Amino acid sequence: MQFFCFCTDCQTISGAAGYAVYGVPIASVELTKGQPCQFDKQADSGRINSRRFCDKCGTRLWAQLDELGLASINALTLDDKSLFWATQNHLPESAPSWCTLNRTLETLAPIPRE
Repeated sequence: MQFFCFCTDCQTISGAAGYAVYGVPIASVELTKGQPCQFDKQADSGRINSRRFCDKCGTRLWAQLDELGLASINALTLDDKSLFWATQNHLPESAPSWCTLNRTLETLAPIPRE
Protein backbone atom coordinates (compact mmCIF):
# COMPACT_ATOMS: atom_id res chain seq x y z
CA MET A 1 0.00 0.00 0.00
CA GLN A 2 1.23 3.49 -0.83
CA PHE A 3 0.09 6.46 1.20
CA PHE A 4 0.93 9.81 2.73
CA CYS A 5 1.21 9.79 6.51
CA PHE A 6 0.42 12.98 8.40
CA CYS A 7 0.99 11.69 11.96
CA THR A 8 2.97 14.00 14.20
CA ASP A 9 5.88 11.54 14.37
CA CYS A 10 6.27 11.47 10.57
CA GLN A 11 6.03 15.27 10.48
CA THR A 12 8.75 15.61 13.10
CA ILE A 13 11.17 13.07 11.61
CA SER A 14 10.71 14.30 8.02
CA GLY A 15 10.52 18.03 8.67
CA ALA A 16 7.57 18.13 6.30
CA ALA A 17 3.76 18.17 6.47
CA GLY A 18 3.58 14.51 5.51
CA TYR A 19 5.62 11.47 4.66
CA ALA A 20 5.55 9.25 1.54
CA VAL A 21 5.15 5.63 2.70
CA TYR A 22 5.14 2.13 1.31
CA GLY A 23 3.28 0.13 3.98
CA VAL A 24 4.46 -3.51 3.92
CA PRO A 25 4.63 -6.53 6.23
CA ILE A 26 7.84 -6.44 8.29
CA ALA A 27 8.74 -9.93 7.05
CA SER A 28 8.95 -8.62 3.47
CA VAL A 29 11.69 -6.06 4.25
CA GLU A 30 15.00 -7.22 2.77
CA LEU A 31 18.31 -5.43 3.10
CA THR A 32 20.81 -5.66 0.26
CA LYS A 33 23.71 -4.38 2.36
CA GLY A 34 24.53 -2.94 5.74
CA GLN A 35 22.65 -3.03 9.00
CA PRO A 36 20.54 -0.02 10.03
CA CYS A 37 20.65 1.68 13.40
CA GLN A 38 17.51 1.71 15.50
CA PHE A 39 15.73 4.27 17.68
CA ASP A 40 12.50 3.39 19.48
CA LYS A 41 9.86 6.00 20.23
CA GLN A 42 6.34 5.79 21.56
CA ALA A 43 3.90 6.87 18.84
CA ASP A 44 0.74 8.91 19.45
CA SER A 45 -1.15 5.59 19.33
CA GLY A 46 0.84 4.30 22.31
CA ARG A 47 2.62 1.71 20.15
CA ILE A 48 6.40 1.56 19.89
CA ASN A 49 7.58 3.04 16.59
CA SER A 50 10.99 1.54 15.89
CA ARG A 51 12.81 3.84 13.46
CA ARG A 52 15.51 2.28 11.29
CA PHE A 53 18.08 4.59 9.75
CA CYS A 54 21.43 4.58 7.97
CA ASP A 55 24.38 4.81 10.37
CA LYS A 56 26.44 6.58 7.69
CA CYS A 57 24.12 9.41 6.56
CA GLY A 58 21.19 9.33 9.01
CA THR A 59 18.52 8.75 6.35
CA ARG A 60 15.34 7.21 7.75
CA LEU A 61 14.89 3.95 5.88
CA TRP A 62 11.78 2.63 7.54
CA ALA A 63 9.83 2.56 10.77
CA GLN A 64 8.23 -0.56 12.08
CA LEU A 65 5.36 -1.27 14.41
CA ASP A 66 6.08 -4.78 15.67
CA GLU A 67 2.68 -4.90 17.39
CA LEU A 68 1.03 -4.68 13.96
CA GLY A 69 3.70 -6.52 11.95
CA LEU A 70 3.98 -3.49 9.66
CA ALA A 71 6.86 -1.48 8.27
CA SER A 72 6.56 1.95 6.70
CA ILE A 73 9.27 2.27 4.08
CA ASN A 74 10.43 5.78 3.21
CA ALA A 75 9.21 5.86 -0.40
CA LEU A 76 11.63 8.58 -1.43
CA THR A 77 14.74 6.62 -0.44
CA LEU A 78 14.19 4.11 -3.23
CA ASP A 79 16.05 4.45 -6.53
CA ASP A 80 12.99 4.91 -8.74
CA LYS A 81 10.85 7.54 -7.03
CA SER A 82 8.41 7.59 -9.95
CA LEU A 83 6.99 4.25 -8.79
CA PHE A 84 5.41 5.89 -5.73
CA TRP A 85 1.79 6.74 -6.36
CA ALA A 86 -0.19 7.32 -3.16
CA THR A 87 -3.73 6.00 -3.00
CA GLN A 88 -4.51 7.03 0.59
CA ASN A 89 -3.94 9.68 3.26
CA HIS A 90 -3.27 8.51 6.83
CA LEU A 91 -4.31 10.84 9.67
CA PRO A 92 -5.09 13.82 7.41
CA GLU A 93 -6.67 15.54 10.43
CA SER A 94 -3.15 15.87 11.87
CA ALA A 95 -1.84 17.72 8.81
CA PRO A 96 -0.89 21.37 9.42
CA SER A 97 -3.63 23.84 8.52
CA TRP A 98 -1.48 25.26 5.69
CA CYS A 99 -1.04 21.84 4.06
CA THR A 100 -2.95 21.22 0.83
CA LEU A 101 -4.17 17.62 0.90
CA ASN A 102 -5.15 15.58 -2.11
CA ARG A 103 -8.79 15.05 -1.10
CA THR A 104 -9.36 12.59 -3.97
CA LEU A 105 -7.36 9.98 -2.04
CA GLU A 106 -9.11 7.61 0.36
CA THR A 107 -8.47 8.01 4.08
CA LEU A 108 -6.53 5.21 5.70
CA ALA A 109 -8.13 4.83 9.12
CA PRO A 110 -5.97 4.37 12.22
CA ILE A 111 -5.78 0.83 13.56
CA PRO A 112 -7.15 0.84 17.12
CA ARG A 113 -5.21 -0.79 19.93
CA GLU A 114 -6.79 -3.81 21.48
